Amino acid sequence: MTTLSQLRRTFDGVGELYHALPLQNGAAALLTQRGARVLGLFLAPDADNLFWTNGSLNTADTFRRFIADGEWNLGGERCWIAPEIQYNVHDRADFFGTLHVPPAIDPGHYLMDTSGGLVTFHQQITLTAYNTASGTKQLDITRTIRPVPDPLRGLNDLAGVQYAGYEQTVALAENDAQPILSEIWNLVQVKAGGHLIIPCAPDVQASDYFGSVPEEARAVQGDHLRLHLTGQRQYKIGYQAVYLTGRMAYHHHLPDGRDVLIVRQFFNNPSSIYAEEPPDQPGKTGHSVHVYNDGGQFGGDGEGFGEMECSGQTIGPAAGRSASTDSFLLWVYAGPSQAIRRIAALLLGVRL
Repeated sequence: MTTLSQLRRTFDGVGELYHALPLQNGAAALLTQRGARVLGLFLAPDADNLFWTNGSLNTADTFRRFIADGEWNLGGERCWIAPEIQYNVHDRADFFGTLHVPPAIDPGHYLMDTSGGLVTFHQQITLTAYNTASGTKQLDITRTIRPVPDPLRGLNDLAGVQYAGYEQTVALAENDAQPILSEIWNLVQVKAGGHLIIPCAPDVQASDYFGSVPEEARAVQGDHLRLHLTGQRQYKIGYQAVYLTGRMAYHHHLPDGRDVLIVRQFFNNPSSIYAEEPPDQPGKTGHSVHVYNDGGQFGGDGEGFGEMECSGQTIGPAAGRSASTDSFLLWVYAGPSQAIRRIAALLLGVRL
């Protein structure tokens, strides 16, 4: 169990900056300057984190070693710069052997501003391109996180449901004219054991990226995909934007018996390039949603997790734009199973 007060003690103990952003109904989000994370979402001060958190954050001593070892996988929600195959992998024929997270991306050198009831992260970075391009790219990134109202606030038949939500607005801009594509890569790391629901067209097209992808990752159930994120089998798959809606959700259960639904809303634009490519399929682009199921490889303490990933608008000369602004909303609902099923039907068009 990872609580807000526990993470506060850990970050205070190592002198890392953070901010607890008040949300609705007594909930709060914990944001960190290191990695510009929304590290946690807590429905109450003593509640467990709804996001997955690396066990190295349990104490100041283990977190201090985590930092000294150059580790990056804190957990929570993050925004990196895609394509991964271009900025994080030196040789696509040896994906895991040459996979490396540039320190400019994570932990980065973000400045954090907590004025005005919101949190803003900003940095300028230079990245080296491989595989799909060559040279370097200079980018400016500004991210703003603020609470957002419940989209279902007008309904009166959701008794016993607790809501918390925030919006992350990300502005990405080129600082040079090099012919290199870039886009925001947003993901939330969730605890294993639940189901990721992705509304889609019946003939949705997908691409395997790596690992042993289970059949259920392609098995459309009428109007959606339903993936059990076990944290026990490493794989990644991407879905073509034209078949998606711009919403997905993770359905899980809380220790107190309530169901929880973590809903992601983003601008799914099939006209965008979405430049990420599978390692063994050069030129195969267009995936706006990716799913990663960990097998304990990146958990720090051996505990697996899953990721619900989505991409922002591609920028660069070939994309016809030098800047983009994307909005990633997160709506969280906790309550009785019947009420959560009603919410899923409204927001996803899916029967749980």
